[in-house]
Amino acid sequence: MFVTTEIHRVWIVLATVIAVCTCVPISCPQESCSLPDGIDHQCKDLDAYLKCMKSLSKKCRGEIGYHSALTVSTSEYKKKCNYDSFKNNNSDHYNQSMISHNENECPLSFDDKKEHKFCGLFGDPHLRTFDGKYQTCLIRGAWQVVENLFFGIMVTNDAILNSDSATAPTKLTVILKEHPKCTHQKLYEAQGDIHLPGAFGDGTTSSGPASSPSVSLSWRSNDPSSETVIIRLSYISTIITVTRVGKYLSISTKLPNQLAQPSNPSNDKNELCSSGCPVSEQIDIEQVPRNELDRMLTLCHNSIGPMGHKLTDQYLDWCIYDMMTSRDEQFINASHAAYSDVLFFEPRSLFNRTVSIFEFNPKSTDDINPKSTADASCIHRLNLSVVIVIAMFLIS
Repeated sequence: MFVTTEIHRVWIVLATVIAVCTCVPISCPQESCSLPDGIDHQCKDLDAYLKCMKSLSKKCRGEIGYHSALTVSTSEYKKKCNYDSFKNNNSDHYNQSMISHNENECPLSFDDKKEHKFCGLFGDPHLRTFDGKYQTCLIRGAWQVVENLFFGIMVTNDAILNSDSATAPTKLTVILKEHPKCTHQKLYEAQGDIHLPGAFGDGTTSSGPASSPSVSLSWRSNDPSSETVIIRLSYISTIITVTRVGKYLSISTKLPNQLAQPSNPSNDKNELCSSGCPVSEQIDIEQVPRNELDRMLTLCHNSIGPMGHKLTDQYLDWCIYDMMTSRDEQFINASHAAYSDVLFFEPRSLFNRTVSIFEFNPKSTDDINPKSTADASCIHRLNLSVVIVIAMFLIS
C-alpha cells in the first residue's frame, strides 16, 4: 500500500513538472550574452556577442527588446568590421551614383530616378512584399520587416481582443544605422496605444543641413483617430511611413531596388518584405467564416478614404476580411491608410477592381471566383463584352 502511494505521488509530481514546463513561457535569456563594458568594442568581442545572441533566436523570437539589441549590435559590427563590404560588392553602382562630390556633404548613394520597390504591412496583418505578393499571416510576436546596411524595421503583432486568432501590429521600431556624414544612429519607436512620437528617440527630427537634410521626420494628423509619421532618407532615396489608426499600426516603405535585396541572403527568411511570411503562417482569407457578410461588404464598399478614394483590389478584400474576423471598424480606416500609401508610392500596381472575392460564392461551380486582380479585370471585360453583344443583337 505504501509503495502504491509513493508511486502515485511521484506521478503527481512528474505531471506537475511537465505541466509547468509546457505552460509557463520561457523568458528570453539575452542577459547570458555579455558584451564587454566600454564604447570601443573590438570586432572579436562583437562577433562573439552576436553569435551568442543569434543562438537564442528561437527562445527570443517574440521579444522586441532582443531584436532591437541584435539589430543595434549587428549595425555596430558592420560599421566597425565590414562596413566596406557593401561598397566592394557594389563598386560599379557606387561609382555611377555617388552624386554628391563635396567631401563635407552626405553622399547620395542611390539615384532617385532608378527602379524602386514598395512594401507595406497593416491590419490582421496583411503584407505586400517587394516582389508584389499579397499575403495575410498570423505572425504573432516580433518579426523583422526590413534589414539592410542602412536601416532596419521590426514589428510586434499582438492578438486582437475581439478575435480568437487575428493579430495586428501594435509595436514598431525603425533603426537608422550610422552612416558617415549622413546620420548618427537613430531610433524611432511607436506603440498603438499612444500617439506617434513626433521625433526620434534622441529628440531630433533631422540630420544634415536645414536646407537639404539627409534625414527628416514629419508628423501629420489624418483625422481624429489616425496619424502618420513620414521618415525620409534622401541619401538612400528611401521613404518610410508609420501610421497609427486607433490602437493599430501600419508600416510602408519605398526604397531602391538594390536595397530591397536582403543584406544577408542566409537571413532572407527572417525579412517579411523580402521573402514574405513563412508558409506555415499564411492564411487563406477566402476560408474565413462569413459573419455578417452583407453588412461588412456594405461598410467597406461605402467607406471613403482621407483622399476621397474608395477601396479597390486586395485592399477591399482585406477590409472585408478584417471586419468579419474582428468587427472592429478601425480596420476600415487602417485599410484606407494602407491604400493611401499605395496611391502615393505605387499607383501603377492597382487594377481598380471594385468587386470583392467575397461577393462570389466559392461553393458554387456556376460562379467564377477571381483569385487575383487580373482575374477580376478579365471578368469585368467579359461581362462588358456580353452586354455589348446582347445590345447589338437587340438593336439589329
